[in-house]
Amino acid sequence: MMDLTMNFDTDECLVTAMFDKGNRNDTMEAIDHIIPFLKGDADMIGLVCNTLRKLLCMSDEGYETFLIDLEDYKSELEEGE
Repeated sequence: MMDLTMNFDTDECLVTAMFDKGNRNDTMEAIDHIIPFLKGDADMIGLVCNTLRKLLCMSDEGYETFLIDLEDYKSELEEGE
């Protein structure tokens, strides 16, 4: 599997941080569940699908490393609440 950690853009990092469940598979499942709610928003569907594609290509070990990088995004999301 390829590790695409460095290829995630800011929006993809935010999506991943919002739906992180602690491991790659559960996070992908959580992101996948929001797709039906994005009807008609092609930009958001594209963002979510690109995020899922990159997560799919990432190893579980790579995701664990990626979580460290997501801490700033998670903090930003918590501050916005």
